[in-house]
Amino acid sequence: MPWYSAGYTGLSVTALPSVPPSDDSMIRAALVRSAISCQTIEQLVRVLTRELWQIGYVARIQHDPANRAVVLVEISTDR
Repeated sequence: MPWYSAGYTGLSVTALPSVPPSDDSMIRAALVRSAISCQTIEQLVRVLTRELWQIGYVARIQHDPANRAVVLVEISTDR
């Protein structure tokens, strides 16, 4: 996903295996809405989780071995 804030040129987004592929378009729309309004990775995760919570998901950031941010989307266990 392109995202040109906080020194990033893009983010890798991964839905965990428990997330059904049928929800991809809703998750993608939440990512786009969140990315437009955020300037830091912390803001992005907070706003994205707020967007995803409505459809039963949460987001978290993990860094890969090259220290690039990876957004992980998973089913919320608090619902």
